Amino acid sequence: MTYWLWSVPPDVYPAALRAGTFALWRQGRARLAEVRPGDRIFAYLPGRQVVAGEFEAVGAPFEDATALAPGRHLPHRLRVRPVAVLPEELWVPRDGVADDLRVLEEYAEHAPETRFRRVVQQVLHPLPRIDGTVLSFVVQARLGTDPDALMVAVEAVRRARAEALDAARPAPEAAGHTPEAAVAEEPLGYVAPLNFDRAEALERLIDGLAARGYRYAPWVVAAYVTALRTKPFVLLAGVTGVGKSRLPVLVASATGGATTVLPVRPDWTDPADTMGYVDLGGRFRPGAVLRVAHAAAGDPGRFHTLVLDEMNLGRPEQYLAEVLSRIEQRAPAPGGYESPLLLTETLPPGDAVWQAVRLPPTLGLVGTVNVDESAHAFSRKVLDRAFVIELAAHDLDDWRSAQSAPPSERWPAEAWAPRAVRLGELADPSGADRAVISRAVDAVAEAGEILAPSGFGIGYRTRDEAALFLLHAAETPGAFRTEAGEPVDPLDLALLTKLVPRLDGARSAARAAAYGLLGWALDGSAADAAAAERTVDEWVSDGRPDAHPGARYPRTAARLARLVEGALDDGVASFWA
Repeated sequence: MTYWLWSVPPDVYPAALRAGTFALWRQGRARLAEVRPGDRIFAYLPGRQVVAGEFEAVGAPFEDATALAPGRHLPHRLRVRPVAVLPEELWVPRDGVADDLRVLEEYAEHAPETRFRRVVQQVLHPLPRIDGTVLSFVVQARLGTDPDALMVAVEAVRRARAEALDAARPAPEAAGHTPEAAVAEEPLGYVAPLNFDRAEALERLIDGLAARGYRYAPWVVAAYVTALRTKPFVLLAGVTGVGKSRLPVLVASATGGATTVLPVRPDWTDPADTMGYVDLGGRFRPGAVLRVAHAAAGDPGRFHTLVLDEMNLGRPEQYLAEVLSRIEQRAPAPGGYESPLLLTETLPPGDAVWQAVRLPPTLGLVGTVNVDESAHAFSRKVLDRAFVIELAAHDLDDWRSAQSAPPSERWPAEAWAPRAVRLGELADPSGADRAVISRAVDAVAEAGEILAPSGFGIGYRTRDEAALFLLHAAETPGAFRTEAGEPVDPLDLALLTKLVPRLDGARSAARAAAYGLLGWALDGSAADAAAAERTVDEWVSDGRPDAHPGARYPRTAARLARLVEGALDDGVASFWA
């Protein structure tokens, strides 16, 4: 019996489980011919960087050109039976076992941190018997109910390695693993799109919207695109009729994307309409969000946007809880970052296709929010997970008709992929990157010290997303400008979209937080009520501008002045009032 490590793409793995068949294209097909019935195979999911289960080969390799998974041509196949299939929450992280594998010695000429990658790049790789024992121990321990089993397994592995008598391993050349034979693993996480000039494409998008007669300031379009790229969950707030629902549709149309508009209803009190439900006949009825995610996964060549229109007519914490949670659990995958499985409950066998749906890298969620008394206030859980961009009408007397609009252009789907979802995942940040990150982190940390005593403290998620927003904005600096061509600081927008919307309350602590943050945004020093009132008076006397003149962060300061004005008038410090 031979042990094997098979790299199965995460999007193919559910289909492989259902079919009892593992498959590959070209890389690994020579090795596939060496697999014999009875051999043991460990499924490794690249991108997720986990071992997901142990399987046994039950037949000879064969070829089949029928589709095993949508959009995948994988003709070289092998029937397998499950020995131990781990649920997702028990998948074995690569870093937990890689150091105990002897197969890495075959790649001793490579840097230690790249040796495991060399193994999985082969797609199908034989393992020494001791390595098979290691992985089988760990998989069985994960699947068991004894919480100490994993530690026992690790100790058993270490003893087995120490007691192994046959330390000799074939040289890389003898085993057929020359450096030239290795190929790149399927791209995971962020890969810059080829031949795509992001700055020029964004300028054409801005010009195209203006030519169609839509009045969005360039910085609004730039902030929307940058926010949606940084985090696939954006809220567009404002009064009715300022183009909140229209902006995502226009951007998608102009960039070759797809849009689905889903009107939210006040009676959505559970995920039935968004995720789905099993009807009285035992059949699963997929919800709208699940259907859109499935469609986006099957159309990886373009970016899809789901617009949750008037999102706060219901309570997102009730009808969208699973999605909000999965957004935070995204991991590297081909083309960007994808979520874990959206559904955790087991569906009827005939509905297995919905069991495998994730939030793919090519899907963004945009919620539109009418700020009035008819809607529910957002909880911190929702606001902490989103960028909030406020739209307003300007120059109502300007009704210029549309010009000859330029044709739409197709943005590659990868253009919407973030460089990372957390700062710690950034690959080799440059000196310029580090300077941008430091500027954002320092500002968020300063603001956090002011907000923390009032219960509005800032977490790592907000810090990372503000910094990543700045990194992405740095790729299109010219687009962050007003209609008059004046520059708009992306850090100002990051603070405006991530910090200010969290202020909401009638307590004295909420008012103190608003006063202090206003003074900080103005000149770097926290203000009290008296100083805040003077600032508001000056802002009002200037005509209530959208950007407070002379402030460190002009747009953040102006929005805080509006918020503080309400707090001084009626005692409520609320972004949403």
